[in-house]
Amino acid sequence: MADADLPPPDLTAGAPDVLSAPEVGIRLVRGGAVRLVGYGVGMLFTAGSSVLLLRHLGVADFGRYMTVASLIAVVGGVTDAGLTAVGGRDLAQRATPESRARLLGALMGLRLLVTPAGALVAIAFALAAGYQRTLVFGAALAGVGLVLTTVQATIALPLSVDLRIAALTTLEVIRPAAQLAGIALLVAVGAGLLPFFVLFVVVAVVALAATPVVIGSTTVWRPRFDREAWRVLAREALPVAATIVMGVFYFRLLILLMSLTASAVATGLFATSFRIIEILYGISWLIATTAFPVLAATANDRFRFRYILQRLVEVGAIAALYLVVVIAILAVPILDVLGGSAYRGAAPVLRIQAFALIPVFAATACQLALVAIRRQRALALASGCALMIVLASGLILIPPYGAKGAAVAAVASEAVFAIVNAVLLARADPSLLPSVVFFWKPALAAAFAGAVGLGADLWAPVAAVVATLTFAATLVITRGVPPELSAALAPHRRS
Repeated sequence: MADADLPPPDLTAGAPDVLSAPEVGIRLVRGGAVRLVGYGVGMLFTAGSSVLLLRHLGVADFGRYMTVASLIAVVGGVTDAGLTAVGGRDLAQRATPESRARLLGALMGLRLLVTPAGALVAIAFALAAGYQRTLVFGAALAGVGLVLTTVQATIALPLSVDLRIAALTTLEVIRPAAQLAGIALLVAVGAGLLPFFVLFVVVAVVALAATPVVIGSTTVWRPRFDREAWRVLAREALPVAATIVMGVFYFRLLILLMSLTASAVATGLFATSFRIIEILYGISWLIATTAFPVLAATANDRFRFRYILQRLVEVGAIAALYLVVVIAILAVPILDVLGGSAYRGAAPVLRIQAFALIPVFAATACQLALVAIRRQRALALASGCALMIVLASGLILIPPYGAKGAAVAAVASEAVFAIVNAVLLARADPSLLPSVVFFWKPALAAAFAGAVGLGADLWAPVAAVVATLTFAATLVITRGVPPELSAALAPHRRS
């Protein structure tokens, strides 16, 4: 029997909570759709903020602003150190409110220890690098904002575990909305650079204040000093942290290689393509992390776990292949909107790099599966292999092929990353390896949709709509739509 035709397991087995409810699959699909909409809205707010900043600050001050923002973003990624993933997993596996409260207290205590230390390192770096006084103050203010954001994210963590996706999405949208409102106000009054750094703190305070209101609880999660719990959390999170750091680094390594071995124009074209694809990578994490609490809760029931993982991979493949088709059709219009006709040279690069989305979606599902079954140490090995591939392929392909060579190197590294993750998952438990028998259905749909969309002499947006309808129709005809997805999209019927 093909995995795509597996009968659904009894999702009511185990603890009688939301993670084991019969309709959990449908809730995950609908929750993922809600988060995708929220992600899109957040991106629109972020784009609006970027436009205002670029026009108001000018090139030099915008560069200074982004320097501080990037520095704090790196610190935030490192100090998170995988604690969100590990904390979310362990929270999903805690049965009682008391044990969850203890875990959240210990997690908040550890993050309040690590994050301020990281913020101090950022300030020290700014001083050592000889940054202007305004940037040093900016790093300090952004560091305070990061600490407050850490507290807010920890308080909101139970929302994902309880599958309260609408509330979680609301909090995710509040931050960019508050940022856009604050930037618009500062631009209106003609503010200088420093007040924009103060906004890091203001936005964090707004998000923190909104969290209890959105959650609907006045419970205060107090940090706990628990050395034993901290030791366990740190040990479990460090492999994930190493993976995150290498994941952030290895793609950016291609831009560095481009800057050393290719022209400035070619580097700019690849960087443009990279920025678009990087945004789309977020979709894979949204889909996978929405399902992660259910994966974690079913880690000891291999049949249920495998069923959920299989469906997650199938939905990821459908989404990735659809995005490849849409990007192929809309590459030029997207670049025209973002940067103008001068960036059209990035279109073929973008079309190549879009294929990286296919292994990215698969790798993300396998990564979270490894974390759920407590085999996260394997993640660092997979990232190390991808790092070696991106370095070797970049050095070979960039000199003769420029930006297109870098795009191919990106696809190759992501493919290796996905394969290694799948192999490591199979080594942990061969029964968990997702089947690829289903893959011909979305692949056929993508082939037909691409042929229709690219072959028709239509305005690109219209061609994208036609391709979308073709893709959906082919999936329906081949029965390539997972049953949970069909049920979630079906209209409600009254009994």
